[in-house]
Amino acid sequence: MKSLLIHVSKDSLSTALQAVSKAISANSSSRVLSGILIQAQTQGLIITASNIRMTIEYKLPVKRDSVVVHNTGEIVVPARYFYEIIRKLDPGLIRLRIAESLMLNIQSGNTQFRLCGMDAAEFPRIQYIDHPNIQRISMNNTLLKQIFKRVVFAVSSSETRPVLTGVSLQIDRRNIRVVATDGIRLAQHVVESVEDYGAIHLDVVIPGSTLEDLLKILNDDAGGSTELEIGPKQIRFISNGLRVQSALLEGTYPSVNNLIPKAYLSEVIVKTERLLHVVERISILAGESVMLSVLPSHMLSLVSKTAEIGDVKEEIPLEYLDGDHFRAAFNGKYFREILRAIDSETLRIRFAGKERPLVILPVDASTSTLFLITPVRTHD
Repeated sequence: MKSLLIHVSKDSLSTALQAVSKAISANSSSRVLSGILIQAQTQGLIITASNIRMTIEYKLPVKRDSVVVHNTGEIVVPARYFYEIIRKLDPGLIRLRIAESLMLNIQSGNTQFRLCGMDAAEFPRIQYIDHPNIQRISMNNTLLKQIFKRVVFAVSSSETRPVLTGVSLQIDRRNIRVVATDGIRLAQHVVESVEDYGAIHLDVVIPGSTLEDLLKILNDDAGGSTELEIGPKQIRFISNGLRVQSALLEGTYPSVNNLIPKAYLSEVIVKTERLLHVVERISILAGESVMLSVLPSHMLSLVSKTAEIGDVKEEIPLEYLDGDHFRAAFNGKYFREILRAIDSETLRIRFAGKERPLVILPVDASTSTLFLITPVRTHD
């Protein structure tokens, strides 16, 4: 084993550990996967974590004031203890050294830890083998985060239909379409006339958990971009030293076009922020459902009743009403999550019948986002 020796700033190492920690499984049956791979190379320091389904790698290039590599080498150390040690150390440079076989010496000022490690040869790596069917595209970070944030909340948490735990991504030349549904709610976002991605056609399903983690660690820099490498079974996101590799979900994502009502009985427009605040207040006492009613007085009424706790009612004015008055009950949590995903000042609600899903659309011509939520059956 090579005698790893490096000096790295606490801030740089903490940034890398926060990013890769998303891939650490707390209940892994594999001891090595409960650890973090530390690799000192001539070009810099690489920190990696993996749970088999997803691997996250963060590169810290050599810089005079933050990363200095004296000797190359690699070791796996327990993630929980290593993260806590680094977090509690004083600011400044930290020395990492393999003092003896599978023992990492961590020194900061007068503080010194010796942490038992594991053989790095057993740790899974991100594979860089080219495949003839790999597609490569580049996407602006702002656009990428905007696209997936609008739908990822709607993925299923049940493994009954594994494909629904992911987000469907379709790219056809200049158009991007993402869809997520758990069978009760649906979120769809379409971006047209974006950068020309060439004559490729992509249709894959990305695990929702991978996207949730990616959105948390991806740089918010508006000028930054992310490279997507999409193969038959895996997807890789590469952005400014960060690499996230995940298995794609197998199976065909169900067609959702026939779920979207083509005709409506009623349509209303309401202020998004005001409705969200009301739903959040209503949800304090919400049981399984919130009753939404459009009243003849051009008011939108929301009511929640919970046995042995109490009830709550609030009304807000409508900006627009076309068609019949209606009422329907919905899961309060799901309804709230849809409202939080809308960044338009006003939203449009379309009612197609008491057993049809409610259609929710941002009133913004610059976006093509659509949400569905299935009503809850009630006894009244």
